[in-house]
Amino acid sequence: MIQTLIQLPIGFIIGLSGSLIPGPLLAYTMAKSPAYGARTGPLAVAGHVLVELAILSLIALGLDVILQASAFQLGFGLFGGVMLIILGLDGVSKLRNSPAPKKMVATKHHPVLGGILYSTLLNPTVIFWWATIGVATIMEAYLVASLAGVTLWLIGHFFSDLTWFSLVSVSVVKGKKVIGVRGYRAILLFCTLLLLVLGVYFIIKYGQQLF
Repeated sequence: MIQTLIQLPIGFIIGLSGSLIPGPLLAYTMAKSPAYGARTGPLAVAGHVLVELAILSLIALGLDVILQASAFQLGFGLFGGVMLIILGLDGVSKLRNSPAPKKMVATKHHPVLGGILYSTLLNPTVIFWWATIGVATIMEAYLVASLAGVTLWLIGHFFSDLTWFSLVSVSVVKGKKVIGVRGYRAILLFCTLLLLVLGVYFIIKYGQQLF
């Protein structure tokens, strides 16, 4: 039961660690918020989630068979561990710099469409993230807690996107920092450390299969 319930906060923190790192979707949300207001974040996340659900549907086509294959577990376990460490180290480098991305020129299309565009064509790293870190962490949730663990992991992941980008929109609309630079850095530091810990855990766990 505990292993199942813990997938919710794990999914939330893993998702939040990716959302906090400045990228196209974050910059788009900041640029669009003055026109659409506080609803920009949730609407952009809706588009983002649609993209993620499409990716997940492809994974789910062979979820049971693929995730139970030892070769798949070994390959993505190790590769996912390495990618988690790389993302964690990237987060460390971001802590040394200003967390605020440059604003982009707001466009006339709806924020939901913006969420889709800035999660695919204009940000291909989303697909790459799911093919590496996403698959590795979902695989772990499935192995320790079956489909219930995967479901809670996904709920946590989607809620992290909604929480963060909603805060960004509100911050822009009110014309002031809601959480402040210190708060941002504290959250990013926590998520970064978790990524490094999980990365090492994955490498140790799946690396043992090589010996």
